[in-house]
Amino acid sequence: QSASSIVVEGNRRVDAETIRSYFQSKPGEPLTPAKIDEALKALYATGLFSDVTIANRGGRLVVTVAENEVINKVAFEGNKKLKDEQLAAEVQSKPRAPFSKTTVQADTQRIIELYHRSGRYDVRVEPQIIDRGQGRVDLVFEIKEGEKLGVAEIKFVGNKAFSVNKLKEEMTTTETDWLSWLKNTDVYDVDRINSDQELLRRFYLKHGYADFRIISVTADLDRAKNGFILTYVIDEGPQYTVGSVDVVSGIKDVDPSTIRAALRVQKGQVYNAELVEKSVENATIEVSKAGYAFAQVRPRGDRNVQSRTISLVFAVEEGPRVYIERIEIRGNTRTRDWVIR
Repeated sequence: QSASSIVVEGNRRVDAETIRSYFQSKPGEPLTPAKIDEALKALYATGLFSDVTIANRGGRLVVTVAENEVINKVAFEGNKKLKDEQLAAEVQSKPRAPFSKTTVQADTQRIIELYHRSGRYDVRVEPQIIDRGQGRVDLVFEIKEGEKLGVAEIKFVGNKAFSVNKLKEEMTTTETDWLSWLKNTDVYDVDRINSDQELLRRFYLKHGYADFRIISVTADLDRAKNGFILTYVIDEGPQYTVGSVDVVSGIKDVDPSTIRAALRVQKGQVYNAELVEKSVENATIEVSKAGYAFAQVRPRGDRNVQSRTISLVFAVEEGPRVYIERIEIRGNTRTRDWVIR
C-alpha cells in the first residue's frame, strides 16, 4: 500500500494531496508503521490540525483531520498602560495564522510578564474566542491591569561594615516615596534586582571583601504598604589587603619593572578589584607600546585566609596574532580608495 491510496477526510482548507505528502518521501514507497507514526507527528507539528486520527477501513488507510481555526483578528481590551502595538509585537498569535490553544496560553503568560515588569502584579488576562464562521475566529485578550506595586522597603541582614543607607545608594532600585511619580526605579523589576546584586558584589569587592556573597533575596508582598519588601541576606566575609605584588613576563623583551610602574595596586593597601582591572588595562597598554600588540596580561590572586591578604601576580603572555583580512572604505565620493589607503 502506498501513500497515494490514502483517503483523507475532514479537511476544509488544507489540500488532501498535501496531507498525503507527509506519508511518503519517494513515489510508490510502501507505508510502514514507523512511517505512519512519523507522518502523524509531522501533521501535528504543522499546527494546522487540532486532531488527527489514522484508521484502517476496508483495507484502506483513512486519515481524518480536524483543522484548527484560522485567526481573523487579534485585539486587546482594557489595556491603558501598555499600547496595542507593544502587546501585538510580543504575542505569537497573529492574524491569518492557525489558532492554537497552547500558543494562546503562552501569549497570556507573556502579557502578564510584561505587566509584571512595569510593577503591575495584580494584572488579570483572559483570552476570549469569537467565532466568525467558516473556520475563522477573533482572538481578544481582555486585560484588567490592576494597580502598580512598587518597592515599599529594602532591608539587609548580615551587613556590618556598611550601613543600610550606604548599600541602598549603590543600588538602582529605590523605595517608593513622594517622588515616585517622577521616576520608575521604585517599580518591582526582577531584572533590576538581578543587576543590583551585581552592583553590590562590585561594591564589596572594591572595598576588599573578596569573600562577599549574597545568600538570598526575597520579595514579600505587603498589602498594607501596597508594595514589596525586599530582604537581602548577605555574608560580607573578612576584609582583605594586598599582599605581595609580582610581575612575570613570558616575553623576553618586556621588562617586568616597566609593567610594575603601570600597576595601580601595591602591598598593604585594601584589596580593590576595580584597581586590579585598571592595572591590567595599564599594563596591556605598556606592553603594546613595546611593540607587542597581541600580548595579554592576566592577573592571578593567591588568597590567604589566615593573614587576610591577597597576593597578586600579573603574568604577561604573548597572545595569538590577529591579521587584517581586508580594509573597506565607505563614504568617499570624490577621493579614490587607493589615495585614502
